[in-house]
Amino acid sequence: MTVTAPLWVGVLIGFAFGLPASLWGIGNPETVIRTARLVDRLLVGCFLFVTAIGSVLLYGVHALGIGVHFSPRPIYLFGVTIGGVLFGVGAAVSGYFPGTELIALGEGRRDVLAAIPGGLLGAAAWTALYQTEVGRWLVSTANYGNLVATGDITTIRPWRMFAVAVVYAVLALSLLYYLPRYRGGRHSCFRNLVGPADPHDQSCARDSAEYLAEGSSRGPRRMLQQVTDPNFYARLMSVIALFVAVLVVLSLVLRQPFGLSTTYSWVVGHLAMPDFAYSRDVFATIGWEPFTAAGVLVGALVSASLISGRFTAFRPVLPPSWRNRFGPSRAKRAVGCFAGSFLVLFGARMAGGCTSGHTLSGGIQLSVSAWVFTAAMVAGMVVTARLLYGRTSWLTTAPELLPSV
Repeated sequence: MTVTAPLWVGVLIGFAFGLPASLWGIGNPETVIRTARLVDRLLVGCFLFVTAIGSVLLYGVHALGIGVHFSPRPIYLFGVTIGGVLFGVGAAVSGYFPGTELIALGEGRRDVLAAIPGGLLGAAAWTALYQTEVGRWLVSTANYGNLVATGDITTIRPWRMFAVAVVYAVLALSLLYYLPRYRGGRHSCFRNLVGPADPHDQSCARDSAEYLAEGSSRGPRRMLQQVTDPNFYARLMSVIALFVAVLVVLSLVLRQPFGLSTTYSWVVGHLAMPDFAYSRDVFATIGWEPFTAAGVLVGALVSASLISGRFTAFRPVLPPSWRNRFGPSRAKRAVGCFAGSFLVLFGARMAGGCTSGHTLSGGIQLSVSAWVFTAAMVAGMVVTARLLYGRTSWLTTAPELLPSV
């Protein structure tokens, strides 16, 4: 039994993702930057949780005879790896992924107004490169097709893949149990569910609340009260991650993988490059991505305005790690967002997907290309963050700015 939903359903899928993802805090670039700096592993934990639970659900329903629109990205080794590294470099600089730019726009963040044009230019650059010999080489050399954990997606055995998914879930959830959320901390997301956090983790949680609430005119106190209790925060994040896992699986059952970076190429193709080979490929294969992107934007707006109170109304708020390293200059931040987002979208389109299309949707499908892309992305993020931010404080109020006692 296979279902193919109409395109407009993508709006609902996007809205259902954008609302909880905004609560995750991933629309705030500091969340991505702290992930790259290995300061806060919340984003890593959420991705692991989503792919672990999602893979079991996906291959479970497939084994029961429910049709799934499998679409793991092909593993062309050089293009996926290089694209992943470039994506990671850009994410560490800008603090944005393609999807989180839409969330940030819904939350009213000013610096994303520089990031989105950079992303569109990055997508345009790949569109131009694609039809050259270099571009063709990147997507054709060492191309092993649509591989998942047990082989080509067209020849998999459902129950075998379900068993692999269960093993993967056990390993991922075990890691989440023992991996501390904060650098220097002792309590992981799951262990916080059953016991009080130590003072270090409570201090880190308070700082998380402060940077998430910066620029909001009415949300800081409410969010501070919620996030300063790490037990509540862990439960909230776990529930959101479970919801996102179900949503991505539902997307695969209804029509296609959940992904957002293709929309950038679709926009570029229609606006300026309709006759380029890559644009024609996108036009021929595009699904509900533009509808999903619109839904994500609206979902984030509703979340920031009515639930979390994080709507910043485009006030000039800079991520703490960035301003502690480069100062309060808005111009520098705009340049960083533009350049970083250029690399993010250039890398995403080279690799054939981003954190939503590769890491989430591909991870749930146990796609080989998703693992390669994610590993390359993490390497690019961590190395770039180490070089760019060094030992600069990540605290919302930098130590040198704290009042003396």
